[in-house]
Amino acid sequence: MSRILDDIEAGRGLSDNEAELIVRWLWKIEGLLWHVSHPTHDYSPKYTLRERVLRPLDAVRGELILALALCASVDPTYGDAPMGLDSHSAIDGIFVSGVFSRTAMMVVLAPFQDLIPQQFSSYRLAPVGGEADADAKLLYPKTTFPTDTELVGVTWLCSRQLTAAHEAYAHQLHANA
Repeated sequence: MSRILDDIEAGRGLSDNEAELIVRWLWKIEGLLWHVSHPTHDYSPKYTLRERVLRPLDAVRGELILALALCASVDPTYGDAPMGLDSHSAIDGIFVSGVFSRTAMMVVLAPFQDLIPQQFSSYRLAPVGGEADADAKLLYPKTTFPTDTELVGVTWLCSRQLTAAHEAYAHQLHANA
């Protein structure tokens, strides 16, 4: 992940394989934090955290949007670059968002891509079996925020709406199952 973040921030782009690694890494971080907050609950009705992070992605792969945005500078008054998650899902095991150094990232289901702020560059992962050249660089996120303060603020605000949309969708799926 360190190399991938370096490549993103240096403008060297991102491949489909790297996009999937970011998705899995975000799910791992979010899932571990979720388990700390809910030690006696199941991670999701469909997957364990281990399955979500390690097993091959199923049909959901082609429905995943990875959205990224960069900022030009980190405000030195905070003492360090931002690092943390902005999403707090209870039942949805898909949506996650956060800011890590100069990069904001989020995993969004395709039906909610219109809720992604316009400052973010978005990439829809190739469906299972559809990766012709999964190592080709396909996404080159733009630097659209002047500082990390704006980057964190926009990510935090849109994460509230995206979390609510994903949670309602997951709740509806579980109620209909």
